[in-house]
Amino acid sequence: MAFSPDGARVLVLTRQILDGSGFPEARLVVLDTGTGRTLRDRTLSDETPGVTPAALEAQVLRGEQVRLKGWNLWLGRTSVPRYRAPTSPFPTWGEGIGAGQSRSVPVVLWSRPVPLVLGVRASGVACDFPDLLPGGAVPATFTLRVGGQRVAGLVRLPTCVARFRLDRVDIQGDRALLTVRAYRPGFEGPDALPVFVAARLR
Repeated sequence: MAFSPDGARVLVLTRQILDGSGFPEARLVVLDTGTGRTLRDRTLSDETPGVTPAALEAQVLRGEQVRLKGWNLWLGRTSVPRYRAPTSPFPTWGEGIGAGQSRSVPVVLWSRPVPLVLGVRASGVACDFPDLLPGGAVPATFTLRVGGQRVAGLVRLPTCVARFRLDRVDIQGDRALLTVRAYRPGFEGPDALPVFVAARLR
């Protein structure tokens, strides 16, 4: 994860082994921190035996070099998170919160702790696999506030996402990247999908 020198854009790279298929995958996302808009979102996966997530990450980076250079983005400016939730190799439904719940996490953004509040509500979107959701859970969406500022409201998500967790907070000046994990049914327990929210903080 890296901001441009002026903080106007932020680059995120993720890589993983897909649940179920076992195929490697790498994803590159670039966001505008002033508008929150996604400028680029590219995912590569490969079924060739022996291909690793790291190799796919290098491939997607090579393919985006010209675009990244134009946005003044490079990985040498790797960000150190101000907050990071505990990680586990196998996500569980209990890590997140569901519809009707909220969770506040104090994060030191500049010189003092600021509450980051994740709120979850029912989305009203049907789920194709309701029996795979935990008891009482319904498809949901989330809002996110930093202090009194709303930085994400009712984000559109894949179907069957039912729980959320604030995963990581990165700051450069008044620009922020907030990563939320969205939990939905997978082949062996829930998948925890990263959702990226970029914002200019007041």
